[in-house]
Amino acid sequence: MASFSLVMAASLLVGGANVGSAASDYESTSNIEIMSNSLAAAEIPAKFKPSVEWVWKNRIVKEGSTNRKNLIFDQIYAGKGTINYVVRWQSSKNITLQQRKDMASMLSRQINNWNKQLKGYDGWPYDYITVKIVGWTVANPSQILNKQSNEIVYTDTITDDLSKTDPNIPAKLPVAPNALSRFEHFMDPNYTYPGGLDKRFDMYLWGTSNFQGGAGGDWGQRMPDDYILSTLNSDEVQITEHEMGHGFGLPDFYEEHERPPGGFPVPTIMWAGNSPKITEWDTWMLRYTWSQVKKDTSRFPTR
Repeated sequence: MASFSLVMAASLLVGGANVGSAASDYESTSNIEIMSNSLAAAEIPAKFKPSVEWVWKNRIVKEGSTNRKNLIFDQIYAGKGTINYVVRWQSSKNITLQQRKDMASMLSRQINNWNKQLKGYDGWPYDYITVKIVGWTVANPSQILNKQSNEIVYTDTITDDLSKTDPNIPAKLPVAPNALSRFEHFMDPNYTYPGGLDKRFDMYLWGTSNFQGGAGGDWGQRMPDDYILSTLNSDEVQITEHEMGHGFGLPDFYEEHERPPGGFPVPTIMWAGNSPKITEWDTWMLRYTWSQVKKDTSRFPTR
């Protein structure tokens, strides 16, 4: 499980004073989007090439973070340009109808903040990713206020092992049916989801009371419940985007030995606290990763 630095994340949740100074040091994502539209498998700019190639060879390949065929790249392909979430609400807080709508919109913005860096690049076929919340897991169904007839709520729970060492973490961990989880079945090419592809969920958005920092992978993104609720209307949500980066196979850079010997030419959101948003370096790391994994044409058939 890749995770957001607990020390860095705690400071970000308090006020984020340590991240704002980087904003002027890299291209805005709007400029990157314009650049992306005109590219097709171009060479990496010289200032990014050494660090991007080093990270691919010495981190991603060695750590095998793209080996599992359940990256967000894979999920988007399997879903034909869609991503489905279940919200795992490990919290006693109620969720209003408006908050639930805003949660879906927030997830869509974050996925598409990453996707627009791929738009038009090296055969990536999707201009926009449709993101849906297809279910809610809660310990108490009354927490879903003004539940709509088309909303699906699951109430099964298991015990969260983290609560055994941290009594501040709720012991009850809500779960959605494994039969609907891509994470549980992506290795079976013949698996059929009950109710069809539209009923499956690719990842959890997992909000936990008293959780510190964040965690992410091909299973989804976990962070404090309060952080999720406080960022519902933000254009870019730092911890959420960082954890989604792990879902694409990108690593953390907490320790010096985990970073390129020459350093990064600009900040990166994948080094917690280094940038509050996706940067130009992140764009080229994402693109390079796509260009490498797409070589497996059985995994990513031409469309």
